[in-house]
Amino acid sequence: MNDSVRPVFVSTYPPEACGLATFTKDLADAVDLAAGLPVSTVAAIEKISGVDETDARITHVIDNDLPGAYRFAAEAVNDGPGNVVSLQHEFGLYSGAWGSDVLDFMEQCTKPIVTTLHTLLPDPAPLPLRLIRKIASRSRSVVVMTQIAARLLVEVYGVDSHRVKVIPHGVPQVPFGRDGSSKARLGLAGRRVICTFGLINRGKGLEHMVRGMRDVVVACPDALYLIVGTTHPQVRRQEGESYREELQTQAEALGLREHVRFVNRYLDLPDLLSLLQACDVFVTPYPGKDQIASGTIAYAMAIVGAVVSTPYLYAQEVLAGGRGIIVPFSDSSAMAEAAVRLLTDDRLRAKTRWRAYQYVRQMFWPTVGKRYLDLFGQVAVANPARRLSRVGEIIERVAAVPAGE
Repeated sequence: MNDSVRPVFVSTYPPEACGLATFTKDLADAVDLAAGLPVSTVAAIEKISGVDETDARITHVIDNDLPGAYRFAAEAVNDGPGNVVSLQHEFGLYSGAWGSDVLDFMEQCTKPIVTTLHTLLPDPAPLPLRLIRKIASRSRSVVVMTQIAARLLVEVYGVDSHRVKVIPHGVPQVPFGRDGSSKARLGLAGRRVICTFGLINRGKGLEHMVRGMRDVVVACPDALYLIVGTTHPQVRRQEGESYREELQTQAEALGLREHVRFVNRYLDLPDLLSLLQACDVFVTPYPGKDQIASGTIAYAMAIVGAVVSTPYLYAQEVLAGGRGIIVPFSDSSAMAEAAVRLLTDDRLRAKTRWRAYQYVRQMFWPTVGKRYLDLFGQVAVANPARRLSRVGEIIERVAAVPAGE
């Protein structure tokens, strides 16, 4: 039991339907598990889906449309029971240019801050470069999920290597073996299933794999490509379901009605695990090279095992050593060829799955939660609050007044 560490997470949080909200909840759960009791609280950023204010873990709500929201959040954290802040960072998460309003929070917060970076540009423009440097300078530690990202922080952003910690993205603790029951339960018996999951937007490059399915079906007439997930809420507000509709039209035009299927739901964890256990090959056809973290590929390595991906930064590191197959960006033919190899070569698929599973064992949430808890503990002990909370300041001033005055 460890109740000396009381982290406050600053992030989106469920019911917000986004990967960062899910990550934050999973991490807070894992930290509480490692501590042996509920020690985590959340300052939740309100985006599209709102905040469940009945959730006892949420102690403050941050409204990005409210002027001074991050100064108010810092005051709430300063006056609260937490003794270390876990700041989850994505450029699009916070208000201001490149999310720069997060600095208002960091400048006013008196509790030591550990920042987890989910995005890091290899060749940043001046503003994001300065912003990451400032965030790092105001953080006691900066967490990234790969060695590639750690090198970028040091070599490109000039962050002191002693501040940088590598803790992998967490994944559910699942057994290696599968018995085929998930396929039967989901009505997929007799199909060789390829899948992609996650919030849908144009940056996912799904059209390249849809196009590649023409070649896959020639080699594997029973192949099915599942595109699982809802359209990203912010994308849906701006353009509705136009991208999904374009993908559906593309599949129809290619004669793939029976080979491309859309599961338009944001799945809870049990349903997601069941679906992934029914898949034979997982594909991430992302066209952007700069992504330094991906919960989808981490989950896929743990549960599906046989992964095909474009060479964005995170995939390059986690799929090295035969743990998956890397293909060029936007190359539908290469994606199809890699998927067919894994679908038809049982020995290759088994070897790839085993290597991926051995790698992700270090990423099981109980292990990741313990590593974060240990880091929070080191920071909380070594870096106490810069100054007393507002309540503490008032008490101190009153106590200092001589008797009779």
